[in-house]
Amino acid sequence: MISAMRSKLGPAVIIGVMAVIVVVFIFSGIFTPGSGSQAPSVAGEVNGETISYSEFSRALNQRMEMFRGMLGGKVSESQMEQFHIPEAVFQDLAQKKVLGQIAKKEGFYPSIDQIRDQILKIEAFKKDGHFDKMQYKAVLNANQYTPTRFEEVVGQDIMEQNFRDFIGQLAYVSNDEIEKELKSMKAKYKVKYVYLDNESVRKMLPKDLKAAEQGVKLNEKVDALSKEILPALSTGGDAKINALLKEVKITVKTSDWISSQSNVIPGVGSVRSIQENLFAMKKAEGAKQFSLMGGTFFAIPQAEESFDPAKVTAKERNEVQGKLQSQRQQSILSDFMKSYMKSASVSRNDRVVTGKSGGGSAPVTADQ
Repeated sequence: MISAMRSKLGPAVIIGVMAVIVVVFIFSGIFTPGSGSQAPSVAGEVNGETISYSEFSRALNQRMEMFRGMLGGKVSESQMEQFHIPEAVFQDLAQKKVLGQIAKKEGFYPSIDQIRDQILKIEAFKKDGHFDKMQYKAVLNANQYTPTRFEEVVGQDIMEQNFRDFIGQLAYVSNDEIEKELKSMKAKYKVKYVYLDNESVRKMLPKDLKAAEQGVKLNEKVDALSKEILPALSTGGDAKINALLKEVKITVKTSDWISSQSNVIPGVGSVRSIQENLFAMKKAEGAKQFSLMGGTFFAIPQAEESFDPAKVTAKERNEVQGKLQSQRQQSILSDFMKSYMKSASVSRNDRVVTGKSGGGSAPVTADQ
């Protein structure tokens, strides 16, 4: 299937894709104390290819460092179990193996120049800002890597990236899609609104209500108020609404410019969940009512600044194209991985991965 698509596409240049795809290499995990040490067991196998103990340990240490940064420097055993950190690391390594196997099968081999150029970029091998051969050998030796083995690792990652780049060629984005995204980003709206937050409405209810009754009475009160607010907001009866809600100090307000990129209204919060319907309103249709997490939002359009294609810069257009291509690339790659992972033979050594006795085989899918 992939070979057929390659022949059809040919060596097409991916415009904009490389600007947004980050080449993820594992170099940052290689140069850690003891990373080259061996252990008597393996973490698992993927279609007969081993995931070594050191490979798993190195990736797990990287993931742990990330979580330590997020959680204030410490990760407890219970947190490791809660987040399934070892299992997630193994899953990522299994998928990486499958990706490499697909890339190898389909012939996305790296050139010698690609491998050399990537190694020359690695800061750990530089001395006084330039690649130093003695430094290169010393660093590899300290981490128990031979140049041949390290070049294989680099080549494997480049091969995987070559495959990702090919997937990028499938991520075609039309001009219509770019225009639609730009319009969504650039169009701005102002609305006149009333926000009935639930806490304020509760203050308007009788004080002697039982807890079980409060929810029902709250909804009844909102319904009663909406019958007065909606027609008044539609016809400019701001004074009537302000008088109606005077005891809870709620007044009619007009928002600043809001858009898909800036959709937070002070005192209300984000209106992202309702923005599509909010931005589609027409003043002639009158005010409308929306439910938000913290209350009820009544709004009517006041002003609109339409999208003007002539004001879009080439940089903005390229950025939008790159973003859409990247999203589509990830979607296509995810579909490929789901398909290949279903047929992959994956075994996991739980004595290494989870520390539980017995070990065994565990299925791994792209959805996990």
